[in-house]
Amino acid sequence: MPGRADAADYTELFGLQLWPYASIYVGAEGKLGGEARDRVAGFWRALHLTPPAEPDHLAALLGLYATLADMEAAEQDPARRQLRRSSRQALLWEHLLSWLPPYVAKLEEIASPFYTTWGDLLREALISEARAFGAPDQLPLHLREAPVLPNPQTDGADVFLASLLAPVRTGMVLVRDDLGRAARELGLGLRQGERAYVLKALLGQEPAATLKWLAEEASGWSQIHRSMPEELEPVRSFWSRRAQAGAQLIASLSPILA
Repeated sequence: MPGRADAADYTELFGLQLWPYASIYVGAEGKLGGEARDRVAGFWRALHLTPPAEPDHLAALLGLYATLADMEAAEQDPARRQLRRSSRQALLWEHLLSWLPPYVAKLEEIASPFYTTWGDLLREALISEARAFGAPDQLPLHLREAPVLPNPQTDGADVFLASLLAPVRTGMVLVRDDLGRAARELGLGLRQGERAYVLKALLGQEPAATLKWLAEEASGWSQIHRSMPEELEPVRSFWSRRAQAGAQLIASLSPILA
């Protein structure tokens, strides 16, 4: 891979921008923990394994996937080997492919060359595994139960604002750099702090312009999802539809505040 793994780059990417936890991307709150993490922990328990402290961390999930692959390859009994394979397929679609395609897309956009190459390798490996297993009969449970982006006119402004940072509701992954880009493009002051605080400050300065920017961002994400390989169906269609619906709702609010 080009370059080398730099500690500062690692911290910036995984500690400040793209936290590598499934619950952030498929959870209704867009935060660590919650029902999404509990669901992942339940998968570990279903395999008669004790969940680690961070069961939804990408490293833990990839390690589990590799372990299941090794167990499948070593299993002599056909029935038990098929059981191992089914477990690996469930892990792939339910807890990896449910969120990693948009995660890797954002990683490849903002990461240093070393981690961009790492993301490329991960993406190709996931596509290869998806191709080998074929599409699932239904969407992953994380996505089937994901709530939509709430309408602030009926559900309240606070829940709408919080949901803008929940990828599974909006179809887009907004990191700190994106909010900085929004401030620059709109000519607004950029506050320092958590993303929710920064986004609220942008909306407080120019609500209509910020909403228009968010709608365009969501629309762009819909295109990103649609351009993903067909092996990622039906996940790519879910994310594309979710981003398009988010774009339409957000765009409908901008004229109201103009």
